[in-house]
Amino acid sequence: MSSQSELGAALQLKREGRLDQAVIALEALLARQPANALALANLAETQLRRLRLTEAAECLDRAEAAGGTTALTARLRGDLYYKRRRYAEAARSYREADALGDRGTWSLVGLARSCLHAGDIEGARGAASKAAERAPSDSRGWLALGEIAMAEGHLPEAEKFFARAHEASPNDKYAYAELVEARVMQMPEEARAKEIEVLLRTTAKGNTHLQRLLGRLQKDLGQLDKATETLARAVESGDAYSRSAYAFSLKKAGRLDEAARALAQCLADDPADPVIFKNYVSLQTQRGATDELRATLEELLPRAGARRGAFLGALKKLPTSP
Repeated sequence: MSSQSELGAALQLKREGRLDQAVIALEALLARQPANALALANLAETQLRRLRLTEAAECLDRAEAAGGTTALTARLRGDLYYKRRRYAEAARSYREADALGDRGTWSLVGLARSCLHAGDIEGARGAASKAAERAPSDSRGWLALGEIAMAEGHLPEAEKFFARAHEASPNDKYAYAELVEARVMQMPEEARAKEIEVLLRTTAKGNTHLQRLLGRLQKDLGQLDKATETLARAVESGDAYSRSAYAFSLKKAGRLDEAARALAQCLADDPADPVIFKNYVSLQTQRGATDELRATLEELLPRAGARRGAFLGALKKLPTSP
């Protein structure tokens, strides 16, 4: 099989969501062609989707060393910064991707969301509007406009944008979840709580985006036990993005042993996340679980990247075993 055919097969695995197999296929190709920039970029993207951010960063560095910065690598760099909550850097990368010829909407929507998190509402609106204008039949621009309206507290306007997104992509579970949120948030609290229960028994089944959202709404209503149960359901269904919300919900509910296990998994997903690291170390110290803490930090140390110093510092502070 030629290298082009191998790459095509790996990309098909990625498109099908068979991410572990895609990693194996891409790594096999790179074992023979370590400077294949396109394979490296796609491996970085696959690792991003697996939430293996340290590995993704390493692949991205290698891709740009081999083939320079392209629209694809700049977009992936934006995704990496965004997942690490480094929104100003994410915005710069998404702008670079657009300038380098990314003609889709992903970079513009990423730019809009990064600006929104950074407090630049007008920058966010400009990027989202450009995305919606560039591809009116793509749900992502309308979604970003809805998220901006939600952040401003303009719920009826947000509902209209999310309805447009749902119309563009009826099978997009995230777009439907956002539409539901905008509608539910306009209800009085008592009606909102009842509607959440109905949704969890019906349309939320099989939609982890909606489960995660409803868990957050339950938490906002002070229904901590119910929120934890809902988020657990999303995690059990394979939603990695719900793990941190679930972990913090467990912690707030005083279920510290379970919270420690959940935070350890979050830290394994991204050892470079300073928020998860700080909370995990603090919780394990509070529990007196120093042996468990030491084992986790030592296991993740090789993947700590730029956070290696923080890992070593935390390990140094631990009491030595008798």
